[in-house]
Amino acid sequence: MESADIGGVRLAYDVRGSGPNGTVVLAGGSGMPPLVWELCGLNEALDAAGYQVVTYSARGVAPSAAPPPPYTIADLADDLAGLLGHLGIADCRLVGYSLGGFVAELMARRRPDLIRAAVLLGSAGQPGPVSLARCDAEAEMVAALGCLPAPFMRFTELMTSLPPSVLRDDVGQVATWWELLGAHEESWTSQDGVVGHSAAAVQWLRDDDHIARWPEITIPVLVACFEHDLFFPPAAGMAAAAAIPRGEFIEIPGAAHAGLLTHPRLCIDAIIKFFKVT
Repeated sequence: MESADIGGVRLAYDVRGSGPNGTVVLAGGSGMPPLVWELCGLNEALDAAGYQVVTYSARGVAPSAAPPPPYTIADLADDLAGLLGHLGIADCRLVGYSLGGFVAELMARRRPDLIRAAVLLGSAGQPGPVSLARCDAEAEMVAALGCLPAPFMRFTELMTSLPPSVLRDDVGQVATWWELLGAHEESWTSQDGVVGHSAAAVQWLRDDDHIARWPEITIPVLVACFEHDLFFPPAAGMAAAAAIPRGEFIEIPGAAHAGLLTHPRLCIDAIIKFFKVT
């Protein structure tokens, strides 16, 4: 990956394809390395559909730098806007997954001059009780320990990534995901990145201001929710899409919060179909 200094933070990025149909930028979730976009096949599918694809490691995710926390979603959005400026991109489509969806939502509202359409994947809606409970747990751990222990993060991610029936009945898939999430621990630049991303998510989820400002988003937005997502259930996503003037909604059946990896074809088809008309 190449890298650039964006407002004093070194960000690593990659650009793929020539893009006769325009540019799509992919903003990953908390601690999510760009490799995940390759694993789910979205990079390849967008390239084949005629888009240039930009992926990057957010601040805190290796090999990008991890300035001292806390971070905010505004910080992460400013990083992305700076990266687009560095690359000379002034008109793109944006996909944000989980934490990256918070960034995409803010970019859609603040920077419609840069973003022509956005997909909010597993990220939009009034946060449910599980989201808020996780916020409380992470905030208390950081206050008490100054960090978020890896075993806690790994277990929390396991219990929310897969549908309940899989967690209960599919021993093999659960074991595979446990190993995968162990590898995910290596994706962070440092513990500063872990704490920084957590702080950004907690602040965003605890602040209702962005919810009240959904009607200010003027660009087309697809809110894509997973059927079994404990963080952003479909009903919450449907309400968000209804409040956004040009909002659309789709539910990915059978998936929990990690639907991007467990149900990639459904996610890819929904994203490409949406971008064809925006």
